[in-house]
Amino acid sequence: MSSSCDQTQGSGHCAETAATHGGDSECCNAPEKLLCLADEAWKEVLKDKIKQEIEKNSGAKLDALAKLVANANQQKWAYMIEGKQKCESFKDQVKEALLSLTK
Repeated sequence: MSSSCDQTQGSGHCAETAATHGGDSECCNAPEKLLCLADEAWKEVLKDKIKQEIEKNSGAKLDALAKLVANANQQKWAYMIEGKQKCESFKDQVKEALLSLTK
């Protein structure tokens, strides 16, 4: 899994020295990447804490909303499938009618 920390570029003397001597600047980027990783971890922890607060304060209401949306989605798909079946039935009837003209 790639993260924004993977894009961190080395800067300053360390990266320039590694580049001119044909060395790997990966070691130069390590401290920056670790700090970036720490920032991402902090954001993830905060996001989890926010989710916990939302669940605590609005969990039951969100459950009801999720149920409503899930039921509506299920009905939408049922109507779409039913409509396609009716369309196929109509196509078959038209095909039979056209074939009967050639007999």
